[in-house]
Amino acid sequence: MRLTAIALEDFRSYSSATIALAPGLTAFIGPNGAGKTNLLEAVHVVARGDSSRAGDDAEMIRWGASVARVAVETASEDGASRWLEVTLFAPAPEARRRSRRYAADGAPKRADDVLGAVTVVAFFPQDTDLLASAPAARRRYLDAMVAQIDRAHRSDLRAYARVLEQRNALLRAGRDEEPIPESEIAFWDSELVRLATEISLRRERAVAELRPAFREGAARLGADAGIDVAYAGQVAGSDPDARADGYRRLLAEKRDRERWQGTTLVGPHREDLAVALGERPLPTFASRGEQRTAVLALKLAEAQWLRAHTGTPPVFLLDDVLSELDTARREALAGALPDDAQALLTAAIPTSLPERMRERATLVPVALGAVG
Repeated sequence: MRLTAIALEDFRSYSSATIALAPGLTAFIGPNGAGKTNLLEAVHVVARGDSSRAGDDAEMIRWGASVARVAVETASEDGASRWLEVTLFAPAPEARRRSRRYAADGAPKRADDVLGAVTVVAFFPQDTDLLASAPAARRRYLDAMVAQIDRAHRSDLRAYARVLEQRNALLRAGRDEEPIPESEIAFWDSELVRLATEISLRRERAVAELRPAFREGAARLGADAGIDVAYAGQVAGSDPDARADGYRRLLAEKRDRERWQGTTLVGPHREDLAVALGERPLPTFASRGEQRTAVLALKLAEAQWLRAHTGTPPVFLLDDVLSELDTARREALAGALPDDAQALLTAAIPTSLPERMRERATLVPVALGAVG
């Protein structure tokens, strides 16, 4: 599946725009602040449901407007086309949750019927800090990858967040008021173990499948030999029953500490995606350039993983990524992109693109709030 068009209404700097997309590589060319990144962000919102940089939906709605619409037209291999659309509403001050509407070909749909229909691999400037960031950033990255092809993972993540909220509230109440009866927390323990087992096993399987492609990609990009990726979980066991038993034992071990701290210390929200060279975690010794290379290798491995699960290459979203790489790594990236994959990238000037990219790219000029 590929994208054939992007349509925007009151999204970021665009009051209204429809941009046709060619197969293969499209390079949006223009100065900083022209709105190039906004186009990639719009695709990201429709594909994954979240922004690469906005903290809430209001930031993506053009100043003075109360509603924004982003849509992409897709074309499948048999030629069938479909418009996927997300409408964003500026939240009322008292609203606790964001308000959105999803649609396909104009018909209202559930979020899960739209999200994941297009798979993407995104590389935005902030992604260069993925390995040096807090573990929560790497968990979000891994969950977003798995959720693109697994609706159950998205559902379990939402349910797990609710369990954590309820369980933490109970632990805080027990710390600040009366002790918690064991029977009262037993239900939330059971739900936590059930969901933690499913979530962590999916994550671990995904990372195991990523490993060969990650190591291959890292070598192609010039990383040190021996660099590796692994899932750093709290408990072991590839069998669901063994994994669940591990979480139950850990809950029992940490029961007193959880009650004292008033928070849940066991579960996939305390686990991590680890990248290391030998026994040394990469962020503790590697240069910024080496970390950037590892992240790029991770993204290329993600693309292979998505393709293996869907049968088609994902769409690459590369926002100013070339300026973050030296000449050798830019050339290596250009050679690593699959010939049959669609890629949307941004650059300030055409000459910043490697020659092999310039030769096959459709160049689209971008000025402030206008494309073409």
